[in-house]
Amino acid sequence: MRPMPRITAPGGALLIAGLLALGQAGGCTNDPFDPASLPNSPPQARIYIGPVVPGGDLNPTSYYKRTFRWSGSDEDGFVTEFHVSIESEEGVAAPWAVTQETDTTMTFSTDDEGEAYALIRLACRDDRGAMSDTIEQFIPLKNFPPVINFQSDFDTLTFSYGSASFRFFTLDLDGNETMDDTVTYYLDTADTTLAPVIEGEPGADPSQRPVRLSVADEQDRTFEIGLHGVVAPGTRTLTVRVSDEADAEARFEWTWESLPLLSPVLLVDDFGGDLDVPVYHASMDSVFGAGNWSLLDMPAGGDRLMDRQWVLTETLRQFDAVFWYTAYSASANLKKAIPSLTEYLDPTDGAAAGRLLLATKNVVGASSNLPPGFVQSRLGIRSLPAPATEFAIPADKTAFALAPNLPDLHPTNSFGRAVGIQAMAGADTLYQMEYSRYSTRPPYEPLVGMRWPGAATAPVASAVTLSLQLDYLNRAELAVMLRAILGDELGVSLP
Repeated sequence: MRPMPRITAPGGALLIAGLLALGQAGGCTNDPFDPASLPNSPPQARIYIGPVVPGGDLNPTSYYKRTFRWSGSDEDGFVTEFHVSIESEEGVAAPWAVTQETDTTMTFSTDDEGEAYALIRLACRDDRGAMSDTIEQFIPLKNFPPVINFQSDFDTLTFSYGSASFRFFTLDLDGNETMDDTVTYYLDTADTTLAPVIEGEPGADPSQRPVRLSVADEQDRTFEIGLHGVVAPGTRTLTVRVSDEADAEARFEWTWESLPLLSPVLLVDDFGGDLDVPVYHASMDSVFGAGNWSLLDMPAGGDRLMDRQWVLTETLRQFDAVFWYTAYSASANLKKAIPSLTEYLDPTDGAAAGRLLLATKNVVGASSNLPPGFVQSRLGIRSLPAPATEFAIPADKTAFALAPNLPDLHPTNSFGRAVGIQAMAGADTLYQMEYSRYSTRPPYEPLVGMRWPGAATAPVASAVTLSLQLDYLNRAELAVMLRAILGDELGVSLP
């Protein structure tokens, strides 16, 4: 390979040194950078409140313990402090506060219309001392009145006899602590010009004057109103009121029918539909006159009257006797009513004992849902049927009366069914079916009517039970039987 030519020039060393010097002159120095030499951008302040719809008005918010939040940002540094002014009265300037906090909680005073005023002004300072623009936001405030309504599981009452119970809740969107710790209630028969009386004190009768009830638990604002035998017959209205600290009042009204006592016997219609009306209702007409008797038309589930057992107990106690009949299947209402029926028949508080006529083919046996203790101790019937299952009643078989004051009962067709019952010691048998092979096992003359206790023990019975369907029996005979059982066996004074 041929060698590269070598180039030389006069003064070449000086040229290189000059170039090096020039390069050093155009490079970085060791002096520190000064951020203050750059222009400072001011921070920006923000308030965390805005209209629901862009450009629209703000929805009013609560005056009580209202929390306002804000923030600030700085693109070339950081925010060190906020300057905040919250005006609560129009035209009256509020002082500025300097803070590093980003929120505050305040309670305002409302005017006669339940409204309040808040105007927030905000600015912030950055780490180099620059201040943001001052922004402002008007926030409408108001008092929300309390709310009263029935508890969700309360089945609204549409009728009653003298006594009734109601379960309510109350709340306040401003906070339950802003409500009064009492509610006031009264019936439409009360003199509302009288001062309220605290519940439980003498004279606290809501049918006569307002009554005040404590609901002081701020967490559980539920309460119950019990009307114990003070509801006069007619269309009645219960009013319940509660106020808050801003003098807003919530008023709840409920209207229902308080039924009159038309007869000494209460008929409990525990039979859905109207197929029973020509039988049971007509029998009561025959004894007391058309429409001159009291009816408790038991709704499905019975919750309207058995939300509290004491209501049903007090309802039954207004009558000398109760005639309760059920439909073809076991009654959930009757099962629920056992505590009230037990207290009605055998009071533990010194009240007068009531008397019961019960007509149901489900008193014992596989289809019954009644407690054996009640069946045995209150009805005088053993808990096992005889024969073992319910049976159909042939159209040509008679239910023979075993007491001289009772009529025999004859089926009108072969649709009726019954269950055979056995007497406890001390009970009297009132009806027994004519001999027939009702089932493959005896007895072939089953008992279907029982009185408890027997006449040898007490001249007036506590309970009479008929374990056959009355729907398909001769109606004229049923009317005679009903009068005899109510008057002779249960001792009710009849017209």
